[in-house]
Amino acid sequence: MENLCLGLIKQIQAHKLSAHSEITHFKDDMPITVELLAWLKAQEMYPQFYLNYRDKPISVATIGKVRSFSDENLAQQFVLTHDFPLVGGLTFDKQAKFWLPRLLLEKVENTLNVNVYWDNQQDFANEQQACLQVVETLQKFTALQSVKQTIHKIDQKASAEIWSNWIQQALGEIEQGHLSKVVLANQTEFLFTQAIDAKDFLAESERKNIGCYHFLLAENANCTFVGSSPERLYARQDHYVHTEALAGTATITDNPAYNQQQADWLLNDHKNDHENRLVVQGICDNLQPYVNNIQVSDVEVKQLRQVQHLRRCIQAELNDSATDSACLQAIHPTAAVSGLPQQSAVQFLQKTENFDRSWYAGTLGIMRKQQAEFCVTIRSAFIEQQAEQHKIRVFAGAGIVAGSVPLLEWQEIERKASSLLSLLTIE
Repeated sequence: MENLCLGLIKQIQAHKLSAHSEITHFKDDMPITVELLAWLKAQEMYPQFYLNYRDKPISVATIGKVRSFSDENLAQQFVLTHDFPLVGGLTFDKQAKFWLPRLLLEKVENTLNVNVYWDNQQDFANEQQACLQVVETLQKFTALQSVKQTIHKIDQKASAEIWSNWIQQALGEIEQGHLSKVVLANQTEFLFTQAIDAKDFLAESERKNIGCYHFLLAENANCTFVGSSPERLYARQDHYVHTEALAGTATITDNPAYNQQQADWLLNDHKNDHENRLVVQGICDNLQPYVNNIQVSDVEVKQLRQVQHLRRCIQAELNDSATDSACLQAIHPTAAVSGLPQQSAVQFLQKTENFDRSWYAGTLGIMRKQQAEFCVTIRSAFIEQQAEQHKIRVFAGAGIVAGSVPLLEWQEIERKASSLLSLLTIE
């Protein structure tokens, strides 16, 4: 790592301003195995971002920011103009937040790619000092620790009774034909007995929740959004985009025979298949203006640690005018986290749920000129420090369609929340 730092330092010290470039990119790489969450745990610069891809041996960690964008179209324009990556995404209600980090580390298998960005439109001395400082952080790591501790429930936005009432309202809207599906969610708040580091928590989730994206977003030291999501929003390589419909849920236990029985039931259950097909319909309809063709795979079962889901994979070829900003606007939020029709479902959620989803059921990822990858930020939580109190707010949702039973949907959101809560001990 020392040789890597020296090489970058020499590049930065030798830098001279160019009238032809707004941003200068310093980069180096070396074959090395590092734990990016242990590096991120040692850092004091914000914002911080982390994404461990679900289906590829790639993870990204960033600190600081050089440019930021609150509009996905402006973010897209920057990427196309400069060919630099942006990290970030959209909240559930489509508030955009993208930025070019000061330092971006990308681990691809056993190679670490280091990227430092310098804004040539800012003061030269300040930028040089900022770049040299982030290179120094490459020497700083803090060991990851166990997070097993007792937590106490202190608040739940919807009790079982309130939840049942929300579902009855949703079923009424479905019966009247105003909605085909709506995805209701709940927020539960717990108090830690002692402080917990979000990087430790996510590292533990990575070890336990296999087959997921693992993500982290911290805009400051007091609040970190983390999660382990099984769901891809989309991945793009050049003009080809891959997305999916992940909806329909059954239980998972330690009994393989029972799990297979549940998988067989899931594949043949009309209600769950209908819920999944609605998500497929929503994605395909919304993508239609931007693609030349769409292909939908046969249904399969995706098994996780606590639950299993129906999944249909969707592949499309984007037309020449389609961009990541168009894909984000078209696909997010999918019917798997909002409902159908999308706008009517979102309006129903806004007047029914008694909390702000914020980044829950939003999307986070990385946008580049040639490729992009975004996950759906479900199975997620905020880890917060307020005064002397240390809290975790956990979210879980369930798709409501005709025939949904409130008690069964309550049990489903409790199982989904357990993918994160089981890392701790509830008292």
